Amino acid sequence: MTSVEIDPDWLAKLYAASDQFFADHLGPQIASTAKRLCPEQTGSLADSIEDHLNGHTLVVSATGGAGGRIYAAYVELGHRIAHGPHMSIVGPKVKGPEPFLRPALYQSVGGG
Repeated sequence: MTSVEIDPDWLAKLYAASDQFFADHLGPQIASTAKRLCPEQTGSLADSIEDHLNGHTLVVSATGGAGGRIYAAYVELGHRIAHGPHMSIVGPKVKGPEPFLRPALYQSVGGG
């Protein structure tokens, strides 16, 4: 007869192993790819890309430097630029998305 023994610490060991993989390999890989894919004007957006663990969750983020987190979202997702009546341009202008975080994730986990 075959017996199966379950280690009572299996969940803690699983979390420890995945945390180490996220911190040592996957996080730095995604961050590095995002920096490579990031559109560059001043370099502050690419310089703001970092990875860390929040509990057992891997977080890869870009703040955009002094401009705050919203700047990175504008680049990643695109946005409208409003022009007022005192400017020579009338109506909204659309700045298309220049994704760098999502493609970095997809490339790092084998999706692209």
